[in-house]
This record gives sequence, C-alpha cells and structure tokens, in this order.
Amino acid sequence: MILEGPIWLENSDKYFVLHYDGSLQLRQELINESTILIDCCNYFYDRDQLVKICLKHIPNMTMIEFGHVQKSLDYQANALREGVSNNVRLC
Repeated sequence: MILEGPIWLENSDKYFVLHYDGSLQLRQELINESTILIDCCNYFYDRDQLVKICLKHIPNMTMIEFGHVQKSLDYQANALREGVSNNVRLC
C-alpha cells in the first residue's frame, strides 16, 4: 500500500513511491505501461538514502527538483510517523 501516489520526476519516466511501511522505491515506467524497480531502501525513508539514490540513478537532477521530491516525501513520511490522517490518501 502506498501513500498518495507516486512522485514523478520532471521530464522523466521515473518516479518515487513511499509505501505505508515507510520503504522508498525508485521505479521506472516502461513503454508498455509496466514498471521496473530501479532502487529502494527497505526500511523507513531516510533523507540520506534519498540523496544516495538520486546521486546514483539521477545525476542530472536539479536542486529545485530534489527539493520538491524531498518535501513531498517528508510530508508523506511525517504523516506515517504521526499516524495517517484524513488528509493523506492511501492508494
């Protein structure tokens, strides 16, 4: 189960997914609308892990885009830590 849906990268077929258990995945959508897992952290989302994943798989990511992704993931992670409220949609 994921929170709110994917966080898409600008002009890309890659996106981040934060799962209800706190694990983070970077996925890529293929032409046939299937997806593949590129990288993940299988424990609760951590900013350091996000930096490592971005540097390894998205080296041309801008600081603005990184900030947007980080802010969105932080919002979702805080909702998980505090208990999911009515304003966070589970998918």
